[in-house]
Amino acid sequence: MKLIKLVIVFLICLLPFSIQAMDHTKPLMLKDKYYKEYWEQLFLFDDGTLVSSQFLAANFPWPVGKEHGIMVSSVITPDGKKTIIKNGRDFGKWGFDPEKFDIFIHTHRLKSDGENYNHHIGTVGRNVVNVKGKMNIPSLDHERVEIKKGYMDSATYLPYFKGEGDWIIQHDKKLPFETGAGKVQGFGIHAVYTQPVDHLLKSWYHVSGLQGADETQFLPFLSAIEKKDSSHDIVLTLKNSEGEITRFSNVSVEYKEILKGKKKSSYPTVIEVKAENGDEKLTGTFRLTRKIDHFNFNDHLNFIERSFTRSRASITNYRYIANYELSYVTASGIQHLTGKALSEYQDVQPPKKKKRSRKKKKR
Repeated sequence: MKLIKLVIVFLICLLPFSIQAMDHTKPLMLKDKYYKEYWEQLFLFDDGTLVSSQFLAANFPWPVGKEHGIMVSSVITPDGKKTIIKNGRDFGKWGFDPEKFDIFIHTHRLKSDGENYNHHIGTVGRNVVNVKGKMNIPSLDHERVEIKKGYMDSATYLPYFKGEGDWIIQHDKKLPFETGAGKVQGFGIHAVYTQPVDHLLKSWYHVSGLQGADETQFLPFLSAIEKKDSSHDIVLTLKNSEGEITRFSNVSVEYKEILKGKKKSSYPTVIEVKAENGDEKLTGTFRLTRKIDHFNFNDHLNFIERSFTRSRASITNYRYIANYELSYVTASGIQHLTGKALSEYQDVQPPKKKKRSRKKKKR
């Protein structure tokens, strides 16, 4: 009997660790060889400017070292010009507040007091982006993806984000600065890996409905992880005008009209969804309509960094504006939901295997 009680107590102690929600306020700073953790934001200004940023903490081999912080951001103005802002720092020159959400890498910063959210990218006097808004919708967490040697935890820590911001960018030193300001919509992702990405995932798709003139219409959000074994873990929600969230179960996605990209990657241009929430049903299509950016992290590394990442996965991001047409069936009838959305498809390709050279036998 005592042994049974001890086993029960042991299992109870393990239970919170296995089911607890992610802490989005600070990095875990794990010792695992392949530990990588990042906060990635995708923000669209109402003038069409897209700002993406990734705050990354990771353990790298020598000469980079463990507990390294990197911030990579891209700013794409409506004319299609792209500017990359990038900085890496050793721990101590990057850091975080252990008591609240406040992460900095060089001059770049993510901050929140639990409700108000602030995002700052840029250096003094050149290439600056500021975004602020409310964190008033709870995080949308995925289930943990586990393999024998490690795992991935992930969530949309900033779903259905709405705020305002401004930017000042100099695309070329020979050109004058460009500026912009206005309303901002988008989302933020938080992910933790203890194994290489390509050991855990094949793809990851996000699409977030953009609020138009009709603020009474439901807005969709979809985050679909395709695991290494081709199974899916999918988060699909609708938000009403009061900010209330309906989360669906039994969700399936089907990718269609696949196009080829660079480095053996590919991406779907049509995504069909089916989902249920009790007696309610949601079906329909997201269709990519306007290209914003095709982005591969490795394209923006220098020679040394590229040499280091040669053994790492190639992750290509396909960013588009999408149109959606959905049918929402409830007890009170059928609602047809249409609009535009901010869409990103991440295709994960494993690293190239090095060819072994055959040594000639000595005669």
